[in-house]
Amino acid sequence: MSGLLDLYLWLVHLVLRTVDRAVEGLDLRGGYLDRFLDWLAGPADVAVAAVVAAIGLAVYAALAGAVFSWLDRRVRARSEGRLGPRYWGVGGFMQGWADWAKLLVRRPSGDGSAAWGALSGALVIGALALLPAGGWLGIVDPGWGVPVSAALLALAPLPLAAAAPPGTRTRHLRSVAASGAVLLLAVASSVMVAGEGSGSGLVSFQERHWPLIVLSPLAFALFMYAYWVEAGRLHAFRWGPPGESPGPRVAIARYAMDARHFAIALLGAVVFLGGWWGPLAWGSWWTLAKALALAASASFLSAALPTSMAPDVPRDVRARWLPLAAVNLVVVAAVLEVMA
Repeated sequence: MSGLLDLYLWLVHLVLRTVDRAVEGLDLRGGYLDRFLDWLAGPADVAVAAVVAAIGLAVYAALAGAVFSWLDRRVRARSEGRLGPRYWGVGGFMQGWADWAKLLVRRPSGDGSAAWGALSGALVIGALALLPAGGWLGIVDPGWGVPVSAALLALAPLPLAAAAPPGTRTRHLRSVAASGAVLLLAVASSVMVAGEGSGSGLVSFQERHWPLIVLSPLAFALFMYAYWVEAGRLHAFRWGPPGESPGPRVAIARYAMDARHFAIALLGAVVFLGGWWGPLAWGSWWTLAKALALAASASFLSAALPTSMAPDVPRDVRARWLPLAAVNLVVVAAVLEVMA
């Protein structure tokens, strides 16, 4: 278990011990409540800690997603000669939370379901659980965590695309599937180069050798192209899926999109830029600083080259970039096999 999960487990036992003392003080020993508390503190303690960790991850994704969404809006506005959000908080820093609150209290119209946005958000939270941001800032870090995290992020926008109106649903599904596949193949080729699939393993490899942005430049270019497309999609979906009227469903969809925007930047920082390794002092602040730099770059490119949501981009992704990503993966595998 990671440091964070151990911390959650300690908090669960602390709360249960406090409740147990209260039960003893009320002379309720020997009943169903006592046996239930014993079960929670024994066989179910890890499951309870996992539920607490999931809630903590959801809050973490909401806070970080709002910050990265604010960064996207500020960079995009400056690139286009606008001021950007500025009414709520210093420099409009609280604008994202204000928009969420406005959408949550607005009366929805139509009969659409919020399940699609919730499913997308759950996939993003699952990806963040497998993607540590520091030596201790992570829930789990298995040997296969990074490629599975990339796969979850590639799948996350599919539920929202499936909820699009029938006339545009197929186009959106093809678009998100193609860009997600490019992102996944770029990460997979870099994982093959490093021979490590965990976040800590990738960071250690880059500390011993070179960052993967140097060792796998084509994979990084493919990753940034996919991120450029996703930044354009975030801008187009900022008020929810196509055809969706404002309301709580749109707030959930925006939560999923903003959290995914942050998670992709975090993934790129760990895989290509060395994560929490840095020239001065190691720490999660390095990971977040690198993620912010990646997100700002993608937002700037999306604003400076505003074609990431043009009708021909999904076709270009499928016809050019997806085959290039597949060829890159095959070539990397072949080179590593020859060098082995």
